Amino acid sequence: MSGARRPFVTGRLPWSLPVFVCLFLLAVVPAGAATSDATPATEAATPSAPEDPAMAEVRQLAESGTPQLALSTLERRQPPPGEDNTAWMAWERLRITILRNSGRWSDIVARLAKLPAGLPQDFVIWARTARAEALIRGGRAREAIAQLQTLVWETPLEVSSPDWLRRWRRLILEAYLAAGLAEDARLASLRHFRDYPESGLEDRLLRARIALAANRPEEAMERLAEDTRDPRAGMLYLLAQLRSGQRPARKVMQAGLRQMRGKWADEKLKVYLWAVVAEAARQAGDRATAALALENVIAAGRETPLPEGLFDFTPDSLWQAYRDYAVYVGNRHQFLIGEDGPWFETAEKVAAKLPVQSRAIYALLLFEGQNEANRNRAALQFVVSARERPRGGVLLQRLFLESKHFADYRTIPPGARYVLADVALRRGDIRQASALMATLDAPPEGTDPFFWHLRRARIFILGGDAHRGAEALSRLLDESPELAREQLDRLLQVVFDLQTVKANEAAYALFEKILPRAPDDTFRRELYYWMAESRKAQKRYAEAARLYIKSANTPEPGAMDPWAQTARYHAAEALADAGMTSDARILLTRLLKVTKDPGRRALLQRQLQKLLLIENRNRAEGRVARAEENRVRGSDL
Repeated sequence: MSGARRPFVTGRLPWSLPVFVCLFLLAVVPAGAATSDATPATEAATPSAPEDPAMAEVRQLAESGTPQLALSTLERRQPPPGEDNTAWMAWERLRITILRNSGRWSDIVARLAKLPAGLPQDFVIWARTARAEALIRGGRAREAIAQLQTLVWETPLEVSSPDWLRRWRRLILEAYLAAGLAEDARLASLRHFRDYPESGLEDRLLRARIALAANRPEEAMERLAEDTRDPRAGMLYLLAQLRSGQRPARKVMQAGLRQMRGKWADEKLKVYLWAVVAEAARQAGDRATAALALENVIAAGRETPLPEGLFDFTPDSLWQAYRDYAVYVGNRHQFLIGEDGPWFETAEKVAAKLPVQSRAIYALLLFEGQNEANRNRAALQFVVSARERPRGGVLLQRLFLESKHFADYRTIPPGARYVLADVALRRGDIRQASALMATLDAPPEGTDPFFWHLRRARIFILGGDAHRGAEALSRLLDESPELAREQLDRLLQVVFDLQTVKANEAAYALFEKILPRAPDDTFRRELYYWMAESRKAQKRYAEAARLYIKSANTPEPGAMDPWAQTARYHAAEALADAGMTSDARILLTRLLKVTKDPGRRALLQRQLQKLLLIENRNRAEGRVARAEENRVRGSDL
């Protein structure tokens, strides 16, 4: 049976089965935005346990690009909090560092929401500050403001330090920007920098951002006039020139595109510059560049967020840019909305040389197409095109899953849902793939229906909905009166997934349903074997033993080929677990007679000795029980 799991291996290996588990490698999330402020001396001086080799290994795992593995290892090794929390705190700091570098802000917020009792005050301050920062980065700025204000006003002076107070007040400025409270940020910054004079470029950058957010671009230019050689300051200065009107929008757009080509422009700065270019292109009426720039901004995702308070670009901004660009193209060609043919022809014609224009036209048709068939066709063409560009999967997820145009998955055109499910699957988000697949009942055109439904069932199972997956497989069998050998083999692989997630009753029912379709005895004997595996996992040992023996005796009763020997060995194990030790001993004795391999013979002899000990113990316990029973009866007389 090609592709099916085999219960035995060749060579001098023992009788145990190899375990096959379907592993999905989850996408590693790049580091999130780091705070621009330095770590307070108080935090750096907080005493903690020296890093032991176990912690060093976890840190190395995280730095090697496997933060999930690092966290799972940390979870096993971190000691529980107790009277001496030193070691626990050191591990907790490492945990938060890994989560912060992975951009997992909501996990930090949840983890630090409730701290164990009895922790030192300096650790509590560090944890609450880290939680406030995570609230800002995670889009919950107003909650962060409340927590930071509590830290400022309620932390005793003898506990906090000037460094902590300065950090809290600076984070409040960041939180005001993130919450869109630009004027509050400006007023708070006046007080902050009166108490803490500017100490360098980081302070000037923050003040320039606040000035831009408060619609004071001239003030931002004044603050950055001597720093324009710094890439970040140059980006902000360019934005200030645009918003002040001191430089034409087209010139700003061209300058932003030039700056991206500089060796100093890292990936984060390029995203910021694309945002400046998008705003300038929109002002200049350059619809093509505006759509291209916004594609790059939205595709950066939450892994490279824009500076707080500077821009208000969302996925819907890009949908609107697509529409504006498409209408502009349509007006040039004198196309009419509702007459879809010419639009489709143009989109297909320019796809290779002008992919953004092609996507813009498909985006327009996706919403304004003449009928549902055309809208779905446009959606499918759009997602196929978008997926080909760098970070296309992220772009698609944000456009369809974070847009106000689509209230839920079912409002997304089916043509897009197919691709979105695949994107989610490739990114390791099995639950999202499962939820999307649940809204789709039929495969896309050009796809083999059987294998599409099979894949859909597997996504359900691995996404945590084994019941839905089993139902999909059962329905697939009902609707497929004839199945080729390859189809049956592939079907079994998905049933094995049910066993992997411990849905053994559902797996057993499907094996039973497949059994009448077994093309030959070899296939049938393997089915009996896997049915036995499910029963054994359910601790229904007698049934398991019966099925193992049925597998061994198919097609020839009494067979002792390698498959039959393995099945009989596992039948003996199941019989022993069921308490039928004498039957188990008979099977093992028969196996010993035909086994030549010294290693396997030794294994069988050990198993027989174990059974003999069990039987002797049971007999002894039985004699004691009978003696006690007789004694009780004698005393009653």
